[in-house]
Amino acid sequence: MRRSARVHKKGQHHEEHEEHVNHEAWVIPYADMLTLLMAMFLVLWAIGQVDVSKAKAVSTGFADEFGLSSSAGKGSGGAGVLDGTAAPDSPDFIGKNAKIDKTMQVAIQQRAAAQQTEQTQLKGAEQQISAAAQAAGLGSSLKFKMEGRGLVVSVVAEGVLFDAGSATVRAEGRVVLDDIATTLATLPNQLAIEGHTDNRPISTAQFPSNWELSTARASVVLRYLAERHAISLSRMSAAGYADQRPVATNVDDGGRAQNRRVDIAILAENPTVVTDEPAGTPGAASSAANSGAKQ
Repeated sequence: MRRSARVHKKGQHHEEHEEHVNHEAWVIPYADMLTLLMAMFLVLWAIGQVDVSKAKAVSTGFADEFGLSSSAGKGSGGAGVLDGTAAPDSPDFIGKNAKIDKTMQVAIQQRAAAQQTEQTQLKGAEQQISAAAQAAGLGSSLKFKMEGRGLVVSVVAEGVLFDAGSATVRAEGRVVLDDIATTLATLPNQLAIEGHTDNRPISTAQFPSNWELSTARASVVLRYLAERHAISLSRMSAAGYADQRPVATNVDDGGRAQNRRVDIAILAENPTVVTDEPAGTPGAASSAANSGAKQ
C-alpha cells in the first residue's frame, strides 16, 4: 500500500509539471520584431517627406538670383538645375545667360571706372605732396610708389624724420609731415603707417632690436598726425617691419639709407592688381619726388 501511494504521488507530480509548459512563448519576440519594423518604416517615411512649399521657396530664390524662371513644371526644358528652367542648349537658356554675362560686364566696367577715378585722385595727391616738399626744399626726402593697395609715400627716416637710433621726430621731419598732412587731411582714405630699418642690428635699453625701433617710429608718426593735424585715429594704423621689407640692397650705405624709411600708404577703396619690382632690389621704390635728387 505504501508503494502504490508513492507511485501515485510521483505520477501526480509529473502531470502538474506538464501543465505549466508554454508552447506559445515565440509570440512575444515575434511581436517585438514587428513593432521595431513598423517603427523603422515610420522613421523612413518621415525622412522621405519633402516640404513642398519650402522646396518651391528655395527654387524661387535661386531662380530670382540667376534671372531664371521659377515656375516649377512649366518651363520648356526641365533639364536645368531648377524645375521649369530651359534646357542648356535652348535659345531661352542662352539668352538668360547672356543677360547675366552682360550684368557682370557692367559691374566690371563700373569697378574699373571707379579704380581709374581713384588712381587719378591718388596721382593728384602725389603731385600736391611733391610740390609742397619741393617748395620747402625737402623734395629729395620723399619717394612715391603706386601699388595695388594705393599710393605709398616713403619718407627718409634717419637724417630727416629721426636721428640714428631715435624715434623722436626732428624739426626737419616735422616740416615734411606737415606738408604731407595738409594733403592727407583732404582725403577720405584709410592710412597705413609703416616703419622700416636696414639690416644693421640695434640693441639699446629702449630698442632691443629693429622691431621695436621701426614700430616706435611708425607709432610716433601716427600720433603726430593725429595730435598736430587732427587726422582721425579711426583712419590710421601703425606697424613696424624692421628690415624684413627692404626696397634696396643692404650691402652698401646708399641702399641701407633707402631702407631706413617710414611709409605712409594712402589705401585705395578699390584696390587694383599692380605688378611691382621685387623688393630688395635697387630701384624697387618709384622715382623720387625730385628726379635730380641724390638717392
